Amino acid sequence: MFADAAMLKNWLLTFAVVLVAITLILVGTILALSRDLPAPSLLESIEPTVGTTVYDRHGEIIHEFFRENRVVVGLGRVSPHLVNAIIATEDREFRQHWGIDVYAILRATITNVRAGRVVQGASTITQQLARSLFLTPEISLTRKLKEALLALRIEQTYSKDRIIELYLNQIYFGGGAYGVEAAAQSLYKIPASELGLAQAALIAGLPKNPSGYSPRRHPERAEFRRSLVLSMMVDDGAITADEAAVADTTALGVLERDTDTPAGAHFIEHVRREVIADYGAEMLYAGGLRIHTTLDAELQEAADRLLEERFSALENDYDFPIKRGDDFDLDTLAHVPYIEGALLAVDVSTGGILAMVGGRDFKDSQFNRATQAPRQPGSGFKPFVYTAAIDNGFTAADTIMDAPILIPSAGPMWKLEGLADEDVTIEETTDWMPENYSREFHGTVRLRHALKRSINIPAIKLGIIVGPDQVARYAHDMGITSRLAEVYSLALGSGEVTLFDMVKAYGVLANQGTRLEPYAVERIEDRNGRVLTTHMASSYEAISPATAYVVTSMLESVINSGTGWAARAWGFSHPAAGKTGTTNDCTDAWFVGFTPSVVCGVWGGFDDRRSIGNKMTGAKVALPVWTEFMKAAHVDLPKTAFEAPPGVITRRICARTGELAGSDCEETLNEIFIQGSEPVRQCRAHSPDRRSRRAFGPERL
Repeated sequence: MFADAAMLKNWLLTFAVVLVAITLILVGTILALSRDLPAPSLLESIEPTVGTTVYDRHGEIIHEFFRENRVVVGLGRVSPHLVNAIIATEDREFRQHWGIDVYAILRATITNVRAGRVVQGASTITQQLARSLFLTPEISLTRKLKEALLALRIEQTYSKDRIIELYLNQIYFGGGAYGVEAAAQSLYKIPASELGLAQAALIAGLPKNPSGYSPRRHPERAEFRRSLVLSMMVDDGAITADEAAVADTTALGVLERDTDTPAGAHFIEHVRREVIADYGAEMLYAGGLRIHTTLDAELQEAADRLLEERFSALENDYDFPIKRGDDFDLDTLAHVPYIEGALLAVDVSTGGILAMVGGRDFKDSQFNRATQAPRQPGSGFKPFVYTAAIDNGFTAADTIMDAPILIPSAGPMWKLEGLADEDVTIEETTDWMPENYSREFHGTVRLRHALKRSINIPAIKLGIIVGPDQVARYAHDMGITSRLAEVYSLALGSGEVTLFDMVKAYGVLANQGTRLEPYAVERIEDRNGRVLTTHMASSYEAISPATAYVVTSMLESVINSGTGWAARAWGFSHPAAGKTGTTNDCTDAWFVGFTPSVVCGVWGGFDDRRSIGNKMTGAKVALPVWTEFMKAAHVDLPKTAFEAPPGVITRRICARTGELAGSDCEETLNEIFIQGSEPVRQCRAHSPDRRSRRAFGPERL
């Protein structure tokens, strides 16, 4: 009896020692593993990685930047069908357990032992959340212990509703979609709140094997998995058998993956570069920013479509050797081989970019021809010559002789912009005899008429008299940022400029002399809606309002009865001003124009500077796109005339001499003047001395 008592005592002592040792080992293991786990304070601020959303000016989503395609939504914005389906499928006891499900673990262990392999898991939703947020997917005892410990901590920190909300926003559903909102949008283009039973059951079945059950790649497997989810929902009491039967016979109905380039791809890339420069790539792709832009999504779609329609028509009508869509190897080419184009439209009053097309196909070329491509503007540069002249005492009524001129060489001053990166210096013995595009001369013409018809000789003479240095200064003051050689050929656009700068500079005329920098981002908010930055407009008076108004009026003549008259013929009836531009050999074709509301520029040409073709002018290549776009941009806008500022007056003049109209003048018209520059002498067209107060010709050179 005493021996039995001694044996029992020894056994109990041994058991106690072993139990203490196991306890110490377990406690030590837990403490050791806990050192690698996130602190409770970190658990309290769990935020899933969220990409950045880009909005247009009306609040419509136009793009998302992400490493993980995820849109975080609250539990109230998730269909109850989806919540019930997830719980029934992944963790039926979710509302009862405290992070780990002991009974599920025992049940899975027995099942796996009987099968001789792992056929059933026992991870709760909380454990899956812990693994997804903080742990690696490796299969090991250590990771499972960490997962269990984290699950316990998460359950101590959050309510059940918050845990399921975090889970629904964190888990991967395949196809690049993280979280239920991204999954719903990717598969059905609807928010998660609007998912029906059949749709919710399909999505709930994806986390187990997103690739294997993909409804796009494996629709039969997806249907089988959906049926299984529906049956588990019936077993859980979430739905009836009849409801499950109806849902089980519903077509999958998922959308085909959208592989098209988004509208405004070059604009989106422009925004991406800007935000990365200010905030870094990590914040853009994972910081959950909300970028509110100036873009008008409808106008952007119109710009993309209209430019492509016109340039495709050019390719077909003139049988270009290589067209967009033809087979060619871009990896072996230095440039896109087909004709390219660009469009930029800006809000006159704010400078906000409304639409930007940097090329015809973003997949073929990410190079932005609206902002990054310096090209010769040809006659599109003439408004800067006339602006300098008007601002220095000339008037739209002044006359000038359009006749052949021979300009002797002037040594180093004759430095012309070349077609390559290098400049071309003309030999001192080289004289220049410029010509008009029509190869005709018109005699004495008023400046308004010379600009309206885009006659070269008057522009060259004006540039010589005002001075190439002054012309360059006015162009720079109005927004041209590229270097401009101060040579006589500058008047014909021999320098190189970007479409961005041209639109900005023409915007000065539209905005009564005030220069605004075009911009793309209105404001940026963080993931919680806190405003990080707001666009602060910077403006200054580049030229006087009176000068801007007079030059604008002259450019109105271009559209109403000059080289841009086709805009009226094609139905654009709003008050507008603009200028065509065509370079030698038709390598570049432009039209830049504006109304009181919108300034827009269009360019066309080949990247390698080949000729577009004979007679391929700005009026033929660019103006049709400009006209149709401006019609779209002004659908809901009133026909508002350009407002005359103080200091501008109107006088009746002789159409031939530009002097005040007399009773014997055969043709008269109203002309506007900056006060103090108006003619004071009545026309003496029939007297021996018929010269205008400001008439000049070759003798002035």
